[in-house]
Amino acid sequence: MNTIGLTTWTEHPNLFPEIKKPTLAMYAEIFPVVELDTFFYGLKNPAITEKWAAEVPDNFQFILKVPRELTLHTELAVDQTYSSLFQTFLKTIEPLQQQHKVAGILLQFPPDFTLTAASLNYLQLARTQLPKLPILLELRHRSWYQENFREQLCQRLAQLQITIANIDEPDIGDESVPLVPMITTPQLSFWRFHGRNAENWAKKGFGNKKGRTLYRYSDQELTGLAEQVRSVGERVEKNYIIFNNNANFDAADNALRFSQMLGLNYRRPMDDQIDLF
Repeated sequence: MNTIGLTTWTEHPNLFPEIKKPTLAMYAEIFPVVELDTFFYGLKNPAITEKWAAEVPDNFQFILKVPRELTLHTELAVDQTYSSLFQTFLKTIEPLQQQHKVAGILLQFPPDFTLTAASLNYLQLARTQLPKLPILLELRHRSWYQENFREQLCQRLAQLQITIANIDEPDIGDESVPLVPMITTPQLSFWRFHGRNAENWAKKGFGNKKGRTLYRYSDQELTGLAEQVRSVGERVEKNYIIFNNNANFDAADNALRFSQMLGLNYRRPMDDQIDLF
């Protein structure tokens, strides 16, 4: 089953042109899943996630990025351990987990998280700390994709029941990864489409997070991606696809078009109104 969504629900003006800040409930009328990096920047009160759960339909799902300390983007606070922060994170998302609304927990590691024994041990720790939840793993260094290790990597992640993310992004060398669709868990596959802005992807410094995702996929590019998604989708139970190419608000349009290609035909409310005439 293919399921398409976007990152956040508030930054997609093309979905609701006349509304400055759409609500989660409005977003959920169109897409059945959303990816959130809210907790990457700091944990919230569980009352927040309880409110989210109440605003969406029963079958709506959340993909949640862990706090940045847990993916080694920054150091732990003096009084923290990895275990304690994982447990605090779990308490924060407990209302969503209780209502079976967590599609996966996203571990997005930085480019300097390379293939080493220590890195593999850390993935083992993450699985120990998140024993009951799907883990979605985004790797951002090419060392993980060496052909002579790829089969072993898939086997190791299968043992840990960790789903590797299939990533579409520019090919710029070590700080990018190739799109090599892999299946490491038969129940789940996960895709993130960042766009293909090679010039901005390679830049360093402030503001480049937005610049990297400044890209609009062409129909030809989406057609190629759809072929790969369908091929994997036939071999897994659930296939989640997230569009993150949103620096110029292109993600929503691309995702809606992609839904047509996959036969899902997600529609904005105003599309139904246009059909009346």
